[in-house]
Amino acid sequence: ETGEVRTETKLSSSEQRVATLAAQGLTNREISAKLYLTVSTVEQHLTRVYRKLQISCRGDLPMDLALSSRQPLER
Repeated sequence: ETGEVRTETKLSSSEQRVATLAAQGLTNREISAKLYLTVSTVEQHLTRVYRKLQISCRGDLPMDLALSSRQPLER
């Protein structure tokens, strides 16, 4: 595959939401409460995000994840 694949096309919408909150500094427990998911589900999403973005920890999450998706997450 040639060219750079945009992050938005590689991540599912759920993965994008979890990764965005993690990039903003929320803990897995805070993310689970905010998105009404179990902590285990948050961990699974982050594991897939790390694999897809080829990173090893939340500190490596690109900050532009938080900037690129300005979808309202609050209810």
